[in-house]
Amino acid sequence: MPLTAADIQVRLNRYPRATLAYLPTPLDEAPRLSRVLGGPSIFVKRDDLTGLALGGNKMRKLEFLMADAIQKGADTIITTAAAQSNMCRQTAAAARKLGLDVVLILRGTESEEIQGNLLLDKIFGAEIHFIQITDPYSDVSTQKMQEVADNRARAGKHPYIIDLRTISAPLAALGYVAGTVELYQQLQQRGIAPSHIYLATGSGGTHAGVLLAAEMLGARGKIQGISVQRPADEMRERVAHKVHEAATLLSFETGIKPNDVWVDDSYIGPAYGVTTTEGVEAMRLAGRAEGLVMDPTYSGKAFAGLIGHIRTKRVGAGDTVVFIHTGGAPGLFAHAAEVTRQLPVSNEQ
Repeated sequence: MPLTAADIQVRLNRYPRATLAYLPTPLDEAPRLSRVLGGPSIFVKRDDLTGLALGGNKMRKLEFLMADAIQKGADTIITTAAAQSNMCRQTAAAARKLGLDVVLILRGTESEEIQGNLLLDKIFGAEIHFIQITDPYSDVSTQKMQEVADNRARAGKHPYIIDLRTISAPLAALGYVAGTVELYQQLQQRGIAPSHIYLATGSGGTHAGVLLAAEMLGARGKIQGISVQRPADEMRERVAHKVHEAATLLSFETGIKPNDVWVDDSYIGPAYGVTTTEGVEAMRLAGRAEGLVMDPTYSGKAFAGLIGHIRTKRVGAGDTVVFIHTGGAPGLFAHAAEVTRQLPVSNEQ
C-alpha cells in the first residue's frame, strides 16, 4: 500500500539531518527544449541549485551523512573520488560550514591542473592525497582512507569516513528519498504526471533514492538512469542493492529487483570523465535553448541520453519528462579545451 509524503517524512525524521542545501530546489519547465526536441514536455528539477559550494545533488546526501558524523563526535571527514569530483568539492564545503576538518583521497597525480572542482577543494583548505589509480571501485582508495583515519585516530582525532560506494550508501540514498518526495509534491501542485524521470547514474545512490521514493509513494512513470561510468548490468545490481539497504533504514519492504532498474550505458563514451560528442551537443543544446549549464561528466551525458531516447522514439511527443539536473558545473571548466574543440565554429543553433 502506498505511503503518503507525511508518512515517509516521519520515517526520514528518525535520522538527524544537517541544514546544508537550499530547498526546495525549483522545478522549471523547459518549453524551448521541448520545441527543439520535437514535442515531449520537459521539466528540469534544478538540483544544480542546492546552493552551497555552487550546488549539486550530493548536498542532499551530505545533509544526512554530516549529521551522522556530528552525532558520532567526528571532527574530521575523509572521502574519496576522482580529482574533479563534485562529491569531494561539496563534502569539503559542507565540512567547513560545520566546523570540521576534511581529507580528500583523489584519484590522480600531483600534476593535475588546479581548475574546476580541484581548485575549490584547495580554496576550502582540504588536505589532499593523490592515489595513482583510475578504477573508482579499487580497494586502494578504501585502504588509503582507512590509513588516514587510523593516523588521525592515533593523533587523538575522531575521523569519519564517507564512502558512497559502500558504507555510506544507505544513509546517502535517504537524501534522494527526501528529494523525490519534494519533487512529487511540486508535480502534484502543478497537476503534472510524468511518464519518465531521467537522471545520471554514477555510484547509483541518487538513482536508488528516486526509485525507492517513487515505489513508496506508488508513483507511476519510468525512472531512467543514464550510466556515466559502469556497464548497465552492473549498475542494475548496485542500484537494486542500495534500494534494499535504504528501504531497511526506513522500515519499508521493497519489491525492487535488478530487472526493475532501468539503466542505459550507451552514453558513457570511452571512459568515465571523458568528454563525448553527444555530451557536448547536449550541453550546447541545453545552454542555447534554456541557459542551462551542464557538465561533460554527469549531467551532459545524462541529457544526451534523454535526447537520444527522444530521437529514437523511446520517449514520444506526448510524453512528460522530468530531468533531474544533478549539477557539476565547476567540473566543466576543467574540460574547457576538450569541450571547445567539439563546439561548432559558427554561432548557429
